[in-house]
Amino acid sequence: MRYTTEREHAVRTTEHLKRWDVLEPGGGALSRRLDDGNILMACTGLSFRWWDVTVDDFIVLDPDGDIVEQTGALGASGTPVHLALYREFPACHGIVHAHSPHALAFASLGAEIPSVTNQLDTLGTIACASADDLVVKQRVAREGSRHPIPPGIVQGPGPYAVNMEIVPQILDTLRPRAAELDRHGLGFTIYRHGLMAIGRTLDEAANNAHRIESGARAAILQATLAGGLSQVRTNPLYA
Repeated sequence: MRYTTEREHAVRTTEHLKRWDVLEPGGGALSRRLDDGNILMACTGLSFRWWDVTVDDFIVLDPDGDIVEQTGALGASGTPVHLALYREFPACHGIVHAHSPHALAFASLGAEIPSVTNQLDTLGTIACASADDLVVKQRVAREGSRHPIPPGIVQGPGPYAVNMEIVPQILDTLRPRAAELDRHGLGFTIYRHGLMAIGRTLDEAANNAHRIESGARAAILQATLAGGLSQVRTNPLYA
């Protein structure tokens, strides 16, 4: 097995994120850029095992999603977004995706997470990217996929197309802030799906994921103390 040290670090990071209540059984993934330019990516299905992971539960992909070393399952469903971020931002060396509940509450509304804590001020307002999953999947079923799926990713044509529709929005949002990656990471959410945090290291990405979740929790508690949220809708952007 190659990359043993990096795999062990990814296992420890997973344990930290579980302890911080950032990773939970609803889903998620983490990845890191390796020194040789390849990507160590969490395998699919780990959330269904309560994130009880071993060094075998990470696949090594090249930047295009081809398999370099496989010791378990294929890459998680969010792998296309991870790969796109690594290609676009050379300073990005770690990514965490989580379905943590408070950030997901904002994502379920398609709403930005405002910075109401000094910890989140570093990252600023957390934008939300969106795609109409049903419409995209229906189009793919009708017309076929426009995107070939790399061999290292576990995903059908419909979900893959949804990811590829979200990627340009994410890149357009983060490109103007790319220079900030020299000082700290960045983050965003995906509509009805969860948060993604990026960093110069996997440790920084994990810390940023916690900052986003903690900031989202503080914003919700602040709104509750100030009089409550006026309404909650299940699918406000594509009702």
